[in-house]
Order: sequence, then C-alpha cells, then structure tokens
Amino acid sequence: MLQNKRKWRTFDSIEEELGKLREWKLISSKATEVKQFYYKGAYTDKPLECEVAGFVDNNEIILNVNGELHSIHPDYFFDMQRKEFLKDISSEEKEVYEGSKKVKSDKMKKVNKKEKFIIVDIETPGSFSPKDGIREVAAIVVEDYEVVDELHLAIVNNEEEYKKGYGAGLDSIEENQRLKEEFKTLLSKYKYPIVAHNASFDRSFLNYWNWVDKDQKFYCSMNTIKTIEKLDSYKLVDLLKHYNIKDGQKHTAMEDVFDLLELLKIVKPEKWSKLGDSSTDNNGSKIKRNYEVDKEKREEDKARLELAKENIIENILENKSIVFTGDTLKSRVEMSELAIKYGGIVKSSVSKKTDILVVGENPGGKLSKAQELGIEILSEDEFLKLINRS
Repeated sequence: MLQNKRKWRTFDSIEEELGKLREWKLISSKATEVKQFYYKGAYTDKPLECEVAGFVDNNEIILNVNGELHSIHPDYFFDMQRKEFLKDISSEEKEVYEGSKKVKSDKMKKVNKKEKFIIVDIETPGSFSPKDGIREVAAIVVEDYEVVDELHLAIVNNEEEYKKGYGAGLDSIEENQRLKEEFKTLLSKYKYPIVAHNASFDRSFLNYWNWVDKDQKFYCSMNTIKTIEKLDSYKLVDLLKHYNIKDGQKHTAMEDVFDLLELLKIVKPEKWSKLGDSSTDNNGSKIKRNYEVDKEKREEDKARLELAKENIIENILENKSIVFTGDTLKSRVEMSELAIKYGGIVKSSVSKKTDILVVGENPGGKLSKAQELGIEILSEDEFLKLINRS
C-alpha cells in the first residue's frame, strides 16, 4: 500500500459510491448500503477497520486507515475482503464468484508480474545530431521496481558547470572504449529491455556510436504514458510535477533515471510502447494519431499563417525552408507563424531543399532523414534565439 501521490476525488453521491464498490466487487451486486471494510497488510499485523474515501481510477483507490490516506489497487483490497464478501452474497452470486476465481487469479498474476528493465538516460552537447557525441550515460537495472544494479559513465572536467546539467562540464565519452565496454557488459549481464523517456533520441545516439546492438529492445516511457493518460505535456519535468513527485529537474543523467523510476512506480504500465511498433493502448488496440480533425480549426490556422505572410517583422531567415517535428512548448501553428514573420518558408516534410529542421521532444522520422541529408538541426530554444525571440 502506497502513500497517495496522484490527484484523487471523493464520490459525488452515495449512488456513485455504491456503483464503484460493486464495480470493484467490494460489495454484492444487490447491496444497497456500504459495509464495513478491513485492511491488513504492510502497516498493521491485525485487521483494522477502514473506509474507501475516494479513488484515482480503476487502478487506484484511496483508503482512510486510522485517519491516514493511503492508496491500493482494488484487486488487492478485494482479496482482503473476500471472507466478509462471501457472507453477504446470495448462493447464485457465490457460484458466479467461484467460477470467476481463475479469471481473478490470472488478473492478479498480471498485476503482480515482476517487471525487469534498464532505465537509461544520456546527455549530449546540447545537440540533436548523434555525430556531435555523448557526454554522459546513466543506467539503473530495475526488477519489480527496485534497483538491483546501476552504472554512471561520465568524465567531469568542471564540477560547477556539471551541476548546471545538459552535459555541461563534461568531456566527450562516445569513443571511450573502456566506458563503452562497461555499458555493454551491463546490458549483456541482464539482457533486459531499455526504457528511456525519449527513447528514439537516446537510441539514435547509442546506435550511432555502437554502444548498443541493433537488436536491442527499447521502450519509450513518454509514448507509453500517452496511451494511459491525456495531458498537456509529457515532458519528464511536467510529469514529475503532475504526479506530485517533485518540482524541477536537474538534467543530469543519473538524476533523470532515478526521477523516471519514481514516475514509473506510480504509473506501472501494463503495456509498453516499443520503438518500431505501432502505438497501442493497454488493451492492445492500435491508437490513432491525434490529427487535427476539426475543419473550422484547420481553417483558422490556415488564416493565421496567411496573415503572418502579410506581417513580416524582419527577414532574419532569408527565405530558408523550415520544417518542424516533435513536441514543442509553443504550438505548431505558433512556431510556423514565427518562422514566416521572420522570413522563413514553412514546409511539412524534409527534403534536400530543407535548410533547418526544428526539433522538439519525441521527434519522428524527419529527424533521421535530416541527419542523413546533413541538414541543420535546431532545438526550439535555439530556433527562438536565432530569430531573437525569448
């Protein structure tokens, strides 16, 4: 049982409470009142009376145990109540209950499945291009959400600069054979999939410098969380705040892998988004990309870009062809407006004629193509600095 960290809510009415308790099988389908519940587990050696105070979702309910709020999976809490539950239901419902034991057991096995993976994070010299090298690599081996091994690879040349994060104060290590072999030895010892928050980014650098084999399995935690919950931002720093883990992020590789572990302890995905696979939800159904389908909104965006052409501020970009990819803080239409107002020509795809690719988090195939063609690649911040905008 864990301390509750995510936002939760109480029941809006007694009807909703009864409905949810029936859904979680905590009361019988014909019950018209809430019964007494009991908790016995990590916090006590004997059963304690408790109440269901509210819930986060169907994977997390909130208990009031001795005046303290705790969270627990409904299935675990269900098991604690089974003896009391069987006293309250009819013989017909008992038969259904007994028949569903195997299904419940299989479900619990899935919940209790021992997860094994290696969380990896890298820091680069502020670059989206793998050829610019690697500054820092951190890895923690996780079994059942507990760290069983860890590895930190970096050569610090300036301790004060290093504290600033983003690979500052570090020497290049991409061609350091000793450090590379240490990393490969860890992967060989555990043979677990790698989990990275922006896995396509980390994999591109590790592949380029032969730190991983081409058949190494990568899971993307960012894409995984996108299938679980709809949020405004999936940046690690924003997710840490959303789940009440911490405010801020140091952007050093070792700190980031431990931050990601704390996030995954809460989310505990049932299905991971694997690089190279189509995105799927927790039921295995293919997820459609979130294309703009509202015709009125498309027309509005089109009008904004046409208006931008009539309001050129300064010709800094000199008719250069600009392409955007990935998630940026500013919306795509805002970024396109700025490019146009400062003399750029916005295109939707990368080609030999592309001058600049502006990259946000979780970029797609445009990044690889731009790297192959030797096109200039800028982050959102670098692009805004280029046009003298903060």
